[in-house]
Amino acid sequence: MGRAPKKRKTLVLIGIVCDDEIKDSIDLKPSNDKPRMEIKVPSRKRDQLSLNSDHTHFIIIREHPIGLSSNTNNGRKSIVAESGEKQLEKLTDSAESATNKFRDRFEDFLHQENLQQPNSDSQTIDFLSTTPLLTRKSNPWSEDGFPMVCTLVRGTPGTIELLYQKIQQEVPCVVLKGTGSAADIIAFAYEEISAKNDKEYEDSYLKVELSRRLLDEYPALKDNNVKRNEIRDHIISIVKKADQGKRKFLTFVDVNSTTASLNDFHKFILSALLQSQKTATGNKVNVQLKRNLLLTLDWNLPDLALSEIFQRDDDMKHSIQTDLFDKAVLGKKLEPFVDLFLDREFALHRYLKSDKLVSLFNQAKDREFLTTTSLEGILGLTGDEDEMPKDFVEQGLNHIVKRLTGISHFFSKHEMDCNAMGIYFGDKTDKGVQRQRIRAEKKALRHLIIYAVLMNRHQLAKILWKRSSEPIPLALICCMMFKKLAPYCHESYQRLLIEKQAKEFSDCAVGVLDKAFNEDNMRTFEMLDEKHPDWNHMATVELAYNAENKEFMAHAACQKWVTRQFYGEITPRELSWGLFKCPDYLKIIFSAFLIFPMWFWINFSPIGQAPPAPKKASDLQDTKGATTEPEQKLEEGKKLSEYVGEVNVREGNSIFRRIRNRFHNGLFKNKSKTSAANSNSDEEPMSHWEEIGVLWTAPITKFYTNFVAYIVFLAFFTLAVMWPSCGNLLLDCFVWFWTASIAFENTRVAYEKYCSQSSLPLQRAVLEVIVQTIFLALYLIVRIIGLWNFGTCQILTAKAILGIGLIYYYYRILFIFLPISPKLGPMMIRLRCMIMDDFFTFLQLFVIFMISSGVAITAVLYPHYPLGLELFTKAFVFRGLMALFSSEMSDLKNQHQSCSINATSSADTEYACLRLSHGLSFKYDNLYAYNRYGITSPKCNQTSWIAWFLLIQYFFLAKRFLTSLLTAMFGLTGARVQSQSEQIWMYNRYEIVMEYAKRPRLPPPFVVISYIGMLISNGSRQCVLKLKEYSDKKTNLLHQSQRRSTGTNALLSENDPNPTSFNLNIDASTSQLTDTNEDHSLLGRLLNCKPCRQVTETHKKKLEDAKRNWEDSEANLYWKYKAVEFYAKTQEADKVQEKLDNLSNSVTNVQKDMDVQRKSLRQINDRVVTLEKLMIDSHILLEKIRATIQQEDKSLPETQKFIHILSRESPYIYTNEARFPVTERYIPWKVPFDLYDPTIITLPKEHNCFRDDERPFVEPNLLKVNSTDDQFQSEVDTYVTPVTPICQPGTFGAIEPAMAHVNSDFTMPSSEYKWNQIIELQLLDGKKMIVDRTTWVTNPVDKSPVIYRLDTQLLIPLSPMGRTGVRGRGALIRWGPNKSIMAIITRWKKHRGQFAIVDGQRILEAMVFKDKFTNDWKLPGGKILGVESPYGAVCRSFNKLAFQDDDSEHSLSLQERDMIEHFESFARSSEGTDRPNSFESHMVYRGYIDDVRNTDNAWVEAEIWNFHYGQTMSFPSLRTDGMAFWKDVTYNSRGFLMQTSILREIARIHDAYFE
Repeated sequence: MGRAPKKRKTLVLIGIVCDDEIKDSIDLKPSNDKPRMEIKVPSRKRDQLSLNSDHTHFIIIREHPIGLSSNTNNGRKSIVAESGEKQLEKLTDSAESATNKFRDRFEDFLHQENLQQPNSDSQTIDFLSTTPLLTRKSNPWSEDGFPMVCTLVRGTPGTIELLYQKIQQEVPCVVLKGTGSAADIIAFAYEEISAKNDKEYEDSYLKVELSRRLLDEYPALKDNNVKRNEIRDHIISIVKKADQGKRKFLTFVDVNSTTASLNDFHKFILSALLQSQKTATGNKVNVQLKRNLLLTLDWNLPDLALSEIFQRDDDMKHSIQTDLFDKAVLGKKLEPFVDLFLDREFALHRYLKSDKLVSLFNQAKDREFLTTTSLEGILGLTGDEDEMPKDFVEQGLNHIVKRLTGISHFFSKHEMDCNAMGIYFGDKTDKGVQRQRIRAEKKALRHLIIYAVLMNRHQLAKILWKRSSEPIPLALICCMMFKKLAPYCHESYQRLLIEKQAKEFSDCAVGVLDKAFNEDNMRTFEMLDEKHPDWNHMATVELAYNAENKEFMAHAACQKWVTRQFYGEITPRELSWGLFKCPDYLKIIFSAFLIFPMWFWINFSPIGQAPPAPKKASDLQDTKGATTEPEQKLEEGKKLSEYVGEVNVREGNSIFRRIRNRFHNGLFKNKSKTSAANSNSDEEPMSHWEEIGVLWTAPITKFYTNFVAYIVFLAFFTLAVMWPSCGNLLLDCFVWFWTASIAFENTRVAYEKYCSQSSLPLQRAVLEVIVQTIFLALYLIVRIIGLWNFGTCQILTAKAILGIGLIYYYYRILFIFLPISPKLGPMMIRLRCMIMDDFFTFLQLFVIFMISSGVAITAVLYPHYPLGLELFTKAFVFRGLMALFSSEMSDLKNQHQSCSINATSSADTEYACLRLSHGLSFKYDNLYAYNRYGITSPKCNQTSWIAWFLLIQYFFLAKRFLTSLLTAMFGLTGARVQSQSEQIWMYNRYEIVMEYAKRPRLPPPFVVISYIGMLISNGSRQCVLKLKEYSDKKTNLLHQSQRRSTGTNALLSENDPNPTSFNLNIDASTSQLTDTNEDHSLLGRLLNCKPCRQVTETHKKKLEDAKRNWEDSEANLYWKYKAVEFYAKTQEADKVQEKLDNLSNSVTNVQKDMDVQRKSLRQINDRVVTLEKLMIDSHILLEKIRATIQQEDKSLPETQKFIHILSRESPYIYTNEARFPVTERYIPWKVPFDLYDPTIITLPKEHNCFRDDERPFVEPNLLKVNSTDDQFQSEVDTYVTPVTPICQPGTFGAIEPAMAHVNSDFTMPSSEYKWNQIIELQLLDGKKMIVDRTTWVTNPVDKSPVIYRLDTQLLIPLSPMGRTGVRGRGALIRWGPNKSIMAIITRWKKHRGQFAIVDGQRILEAMVFKDKFTNDWKLPGGKILGVESPYGAVCRSFNKLAFQDDDSEHSLSLQERDMIEHFESFARSSEGTDRPNSFESHMVYRGYIDDVRNTDNAWVEAEIWNFHYGQTMSFPSLRTDGMAFWKDVTYNSRGFLMQTSILREIARIHDAYFE
């Protein structure tokens, strides 16, 4: 509101670009010779520019000269254009320079500008000088330079040359590995040289690999080998010079790594800068340290400061300057630097003087919280002051701390200034000065923590807190301050934030307490009980109570401490009473009043521990006591064990045995011997009177004795109230005196709280004193004096006063005595919460309904009732309040008197209100006027339904709705407070215990005796201490005079030659000193008596304990270690979310990396699969080649080993589906092949691969029933085939004439598939059909027929030759074997009438026929479908093809002999005789045919016949249309659609030439 805005640091980012790159997009020419002030770029061209909008400035340079005018001004001209907050600067360079060269010169210019001195005679530096860069080499990281770091992203060959120059200049560079191009090449070279820096390795591999990568990345270097080698050598030079001892000039950041994040890019830059600098020596060390720390402070990198500055040279001792510490304290989020500097032994007390503390407040960047809460809220200032006043430390800060913590004089300006100057007060010995220095450091740390809390620097406060040796009190103070500062925050979010910070410090205190209590409870109790003078002599528990820290007070350690305080120096014993067990309160009450039960019911030692052991020594002990420490611990252990044996009395000890032992040892005798034997202690045992005093001094004894006395007081009070009439004067005086003693004791306690500035609540005590004083005054005046002396006879008034007082004192039990109970205490807290929160809310709602409804009902029911107190009482009390408890409704049911206005005339009706109200006076007291209108009395009631309606709605709201709401609210509050009530009770328990600890031993009214004893005791103690002080002064003066006299005697003895006289003088002086020490005067004897000696020894011990506690607290490092441990634990907890975020980011990065790796693996896998497939295909091809080679010049049976070649050709014929690759090893079914997953192919009968006359015989797809791949089967990719069937290479080819008798109406009779059998079917026309499902494949050993296997799951045939890579019927007609028959007709070839002979062998010719559709050469034959004899099919096919005879008959009865005779007949016919013409017939082969149509479940088998005519012959009726042709049977012959091995076998039979 009217305040100046905060100044924010701006980052200057300059971009450099050539004008040639942007001249087409931006017009920079000024109009009318004026520079342009605004340059607008069209949105469509913004993405095309090389200018980054994140830059604050741009320098646009001209690479080429402008013209002749450039020579006059050294080729430099600048034009400045501003747009908004950005400045665009254009520099045109007359020299032919690139952007990199200009940037180099510009960096030199900045460097030289930094070197210039502010004096006026400094020379002007031309930063555009063309001096070579290497000749002007200067260290940019010298004491006069400025920091410079390069960043390499991708890059070109020119970038590599520039980086080479920067490395030569010792300028560090950060290389972003993974961005590609030059960055990745340099990273690769660095990794290779770092792994293996060897000359031979470099020449043989690295240079070659770098050259290859350069050529791959920059193809333009392929034509320039010299430039390529130069860049390669530059790269090697760069990486070799990157590491020079401790200096490092290259830093690599992998952008694709999950560990290195670009969010920490600034850290990599500064790390590269620090790692590249030289180690300073001499006087430059501090200069370098300061500059480095300033950089880390500006960049907020404390971990880098630790690793690269402080830990780089561990032997070097670093000196932290105050301005650096100022920057760390005042900076935002620079708290880790404060911790880092304090770890380097920064003397905080020498730094924090009073003026420095004020300057820290003045120089704080954000003073809003301080202004709002402390200055305006607490001090009441305006908050507009720019600077704090000089006396702000002692006036303002002390007042603020007093208001927040209750601690006075927390800051001392004089002490702070003296500590800063090294002036310490106290012991001047080395040890004393060291202690004073530690104490000063602790105080400075406290002061800075208070500063951090007031400035809302929560993290700074925690950083400083962990270094304190008083972590628990400081955490409680910080918690208290934050809690009390929260109400001064105007914004709710800030108030919640402050409360959260208070909770964190509370958790710190509880955490350290819990850790210490689990490790060392004795030390913890000492800490809780320790009263420090700096905390206004408050103990730690009192600080926690003052801070209202219920969680801390409810801790087991605090509750155990409170319990020990409550029991004092006594412990009730547990004794067996048979079936009964006496409670502790009865033991204490009986022991207090009857005395003798304490000897068997009470142990006189603190509860749960042995007799008071020696105080725990400091952690920093002197070397003098080091040797005796083990013996002391051993002795202490013995005492503890013996005491436990004495104190811990279990169930086995009976009360009678206790009494007998007590009387046996002498009940009223001195027990010094027994006690000494049992305890083995140097302390004298307590006497009976001392035991009684200890018993009555214990707070628990005071509590129960006060409770018993209070119950007796209430009994007498009740009797006094019940005494009839004027009562009993003596009883009233006695009760009044008792009441007055209670009031006086309460007044004394309240006054003591006020004087001691105790944290115990004072408001309730003062209010109670006022109420009791008023009651005492009324009791005395009205009851005692008024009734008996003045005779006022106000008996009812006196009774009322006593009755109210009795109720008050009875109710007082609920708040005084019951809260100590662990059961009733939490219940009272829940009840208080219900009353304060819910019942008062209920009353607020009820008052609204009560007043409104009571007034409305009374007004309707009593319309004429006179206005007065009686009317309001009737409306509010009786009709409103009492209606809830009473059901009196007579006035609503019956009307006792007439209450309606009865007017006799219209005039009476018109002026009725004027007559009743006396005109305009509005006094309705005219009874005559009411009688005139028929109303006998204005107090009459008038019944109506409106009154009933108002009463019903009031009862419904008040009795039903509000009471139900109150019950529900009580239930919710009880459930809500249930978990907190125990904690609140434990917190309030401290107040009760501390209050009874300070009360006198005797309860009221006997407290008067205690007052007298206290006066006597205090007076005598003060007199004894004064007399002791006087005696000590007198003794000191006597000692001084004796020393002077002794010195005089010694001087005389030097002149006396008799040595005897000298000895006599010494003896005399010694005896005189001894007599002086034993003061036999009356004062000396008085001070040496036992009571006086106890007083002086107690006072002396108190002073020694206070001094020792102070020294121990100064030297105790235990709590500091606990604070550091807990802080480290909380830091781990605080970083959980950060770790989770980092983990999430890491997981995201890992997922990205996994995606990249998965993609790469997928590509690799694809390549591996491709390679594997290629390897398998190559393997199969090699097998095919091997089979072809090995089949040469082999007989047919031997070649059958290599016949499974075409059956594995891929893709499958008539489709694009590839076969599953099967090598020769996995062809047999007996070889396991778990990965075998063949393609399923079954072509339908509609496919064009089948002829029309074959389609009726095509069997259905059996896998449709046994497989779920129906959709896949219907989606088999097939070729688009012509209408006529085609033949592919590798199919067993034979021209088969159509079967005329098979028409489109032919249907295959349905039958069961009987594998390995021949079945006969009956056709519809009466003819028969034979289906042969046996195989012609035979066993190679005994030539017996083979029974092919069936698939165990699908029950379909399996090829006896093995796997083919395809499952199904494929392009064949039948499942299982598909049999064919073929005839090869041969003769000897003749040339010019002579047999053609090659290599001494004749050549065979075979008759082939040309297929008019495919132009392939085929042989006569056909498929064996079962409708005709296979031999008849051969004869019919030959007749059809050779002679175009379509009249051949189909017969199932034609046999093999008939076929042979048929072909033999042609030999006879050529000679015209019946003698055969050298005719031979041979069955060349019958069995499995290697065909491309074969599958795992269907395969081709054939029977091949050779009919050879030995002499030259010609068929007389052979067709002459060129479709029949004689073809040579040789290896080089092409066109035979059959295996070469069969042709070779025919040539072998006839001993003909083949190859």
